[in-house]
Amino acid sequence: MDAIIDIPPINAHLESETIAYTSKILQQLANRLEKQRRALVLDVGTVCNENINFFAQRAKKLFVCDIFAHMNRYQSSGLKTKSVWRHLDYAPNSFDVINLWNLVEHLNDNDAKRLTEICSKIVKKKGLLFVIENDVSAQAVSSFVIGENFQISLRPQSHLDFPWYCRHNRAVISLFTSFSTVKIFQYRKGIREFLFQL
Repeated sequence: MDAIIDIPPINAHLESETIAYTSKILQQLANRLEKQRRALVLDVGTVCNENINFFAQRAKKLFVCDIFAHMNRYQSSGLKTKSVWRHLDYAPNSFDVINLWNLVEHLNDNDAKRLTEICSKIVKKKGLLFVIENDVSAQAVSSFVIGENFQISLRPQSHLDFPWYCRHNRAVISLFTSFSTVKIFQYRKGIREFLFQL
């Protein structure tokens, strides 16, 4: 069961605070992509040029879905956000890697389960699912930005306003029951990374 956490707005001093860390899972993912060189990657979350460049250099082909922009459009139009999943209407077994950037924590249980069903259909057998979440400034949607040497930092997306659903690690893992857990990293700064494999 999900719980909406009511957190007051971010204070100005927190907004300017830099959160950066070196991602171990991103290093593993990059190594695998560089060895494979024929991988098809789907990047889902907020669009970020640095991330597009990072994966485009390592994958045969990169597909990008700014799902937050679609969710925002549906929400501001008064349409049901469950229709947003049509933007992930790819053929079964299409991708070697799917990245979910700060998305799961902004979905209710029904939408999160729908997302995991879609991912399990469109990822190839033995394909990887990289899930990254931000518990520090969770009340605001942020882009995770890939920098040099696998450094990841946050870029606030103040134009996006979605609820935050607090889930502990086991609750996140339970959403991805069709996948096996490869690695979990929780950083002191509140960043959590999960790597799953179908």
